[in-house]
Amino acid sequence: MRKRIAVIPAYEPDENLIRVLQEARQDGMDAIVVDDGSGEEYGEVFLQAARYGTVLTHPENRGKGCALKTGYDYIWKHMDVTDATIVTLDADGQHTVQDALNVCRAAEAHPGELVLGSRKIQAKTPLRSRIGNTLTRGVYHFAAGVHVYDTQTGLRAFDGYLLMQMLEIPGKRYEYEMNVLLYCPGKHIPIREVMIDTIYLNGNSASHFHPLRDSFRIYRQIVKFSLQSVTGRFPFPEIEARLKQFRDLADSFILSEAKQS
Repeated sequence: MRKRIAVIPAYEPDENLIRVLQEARQDGMDAIVVDDGSGEEYGEVFLQAARYGTVLTHPENRGKGCALKTGYDYIWKHMDVTDATIVTLDADGQHTVQDALNVCRAAEAHPGELVLGSRKIQAKTPLRSRIGNTLTRGVYHFAAGVHVYDTQTGLRAFDGYLLMQMLEIPGKRYEYEMNVLLYCPGKHIPIREVMIDTIYLNGNSASHFHPLRDSFRIYRQIVKFSLQSVTGRFPFPEIEARLKQFRDLADSFILSEAKQS
């Protein structure tokens, strides 16, 4: 049986993290938890987490992309990935371990592919998630030429063969996950989707996604990618100018938000 390794970035987690880790261990998964600068007040949670997996710690918050890469780097340096499946899932309990297993099985059945656990938009889906995913889906398809239903899912699986390529993709915060989707087609990594349960606990209140700041980061990456690819294929200088204007606006907004936070 292939080794399955769960990478779980965690920022200010609650008891849902422990439940996820317990279930993951029961189903034979190894777990790597990355404390992304949660602070001393969350020390007890991570002490409990260490009973069920390896806990790595950032002294300060560096972002989800950095946390994922810290986990990947640990796996690359300390674990055998020749016969391993790596799955990423969130710490807030909105991804079930059963769905993680299903995504792993799909990755094992299709080596060399990135498998996404995609959530179907439903009436219970928070409005900001519905709007965000629908808009991002269309913009992503325009930029990458690939149809992906759920561009914002954090439940993803791939085999160890792809680990170094995932480490090389740029991005520090939430934009890293979009960069993965943007870079995979160019790296000839097919993207496959598996439908999963749609779970939003308490209206998704545990999410640390900042609707404005992080959305700007994501769209900035799409614009940057478009500048490198779309305008390279089509000589439309007016589109390139508008894309650059949006990129500059995003940079200014992110800088102002960083100074205020």
